[in-house]
Amino acid sequence: MARPGLLLTGFALCAAGGLVLRLCADGGAKPVLGADLASFAADHAWFWPLVTAVLTVAAGAGLYWLVTEGRAAALRRFPLMRGARRVRTRAALADLTSELQDLPGVKEVELRLTGSRSRSRLVLHVSCEESADLGLLLGMIREAPLARFREAVGLVGLHSVVRFRLVYHETRLA
Repeated sequence: MARPGLLLTGFALCAAGGLVLRLCADGGAKPVLGADLASFAADHAWFWPLVTAVLTVAAGAGLYWLVTEGRAAALRRFPLMRGARRVRTRAALADLTSELQDLPGVKEVELRLTGSRSRSRLVLHVSCEESADLGLLLGMIREAPLARFREAVGLVGLHSVVRFRLVYHETRLA
């Protein structure tokens, strides 16, 4: 479900709960708790602390999820690098792309720098011909171009993920 759907669902549930409480507490109407539940709660001292604990855990889980979603949205929105370092990184990404496209068997390259400033990573999507030797290609990528990129951007410990996609030639039988 999308975030706007979750938001609307949350507002609808809050409004429904508020409406029920308002109708039950309005001018001497029936109490919110039925007679059986009220007597059970009165007889067992653990009932309200248990309800409080369960609701606190649920609220904590919801808050954790909200903070996690907010952090993920912020990481997508704000750039990892600023100023001169950002210009250097863009130039190094362009150089790395052109260098990888010159490797034998490579058809297309897509690069993304993701993560946070302290734990950034480079994701390489490499489309190759079906006859390409992926082991050799991976060794060639790791050997020189990736090492030069890491030095150019000043991130020697940059974690890299290489994803290969083979492009098969279409043959028609008829």
